[in-house]
Amino acid sequence: MDPQRQTSEAGIQRGDVVKNRAGRGGPTDLRNVNVLHSVLERVEPELSSVELDTKRLFILCMVDANPFPADLARALSLPKPSMTFLVKKLEESGYLRRQGEKGDLRRYRLTITPAGIKARDKGADAANRIFGACLNSFSAADQATFRRIVDQLQPRTSKTKQRGSE
Repeated sequence: MDPQRQTSEAGIQRGDVVKNRAGRGGPTDLRNVNVLHSVLERVEPELSSVELDTKRLFILCMVDANPFPADLARALSLPKPSMTFLVKKLEESGYLRRQGEKGDLRRYRLTITPAGIKARDKGADAANRIFGACLNSFSAADQATFRRIVDQLQPRTSKTKQRGSE
């Protein structure tokens, strides 16, 4: 099987464009996911130098706005057991700290450590640099249009806010 055409659980192959009911690419068009996946694959080697992968980077980017693991799992569309595993790994790396919540011993709040901030910033800088290199192939007008569209699509709620999106 061609490694560029990996099949997902839903039977969608990487590189496919999912058609809407009218048979046209539309809101279900997955090309944007393919672009993101391509950029993130190129970021992975730089992330490994600070013991991160893309999921852990996203956690570090979003933990300030979503300090409780369940909220963070929901914001990142990750199963709670996966979030628990990733949080433990980030704690072991010294990037996150877990603090019990007063009044509810079952809940705990996550805070990013200074080392976590440094790793997050390095990872985010790498992702921005690599994505910026992709955008440099566009004209200035096309780049402005792209940024305007992304700004319009960006969620505005505090629950999905992340560092660098303001």
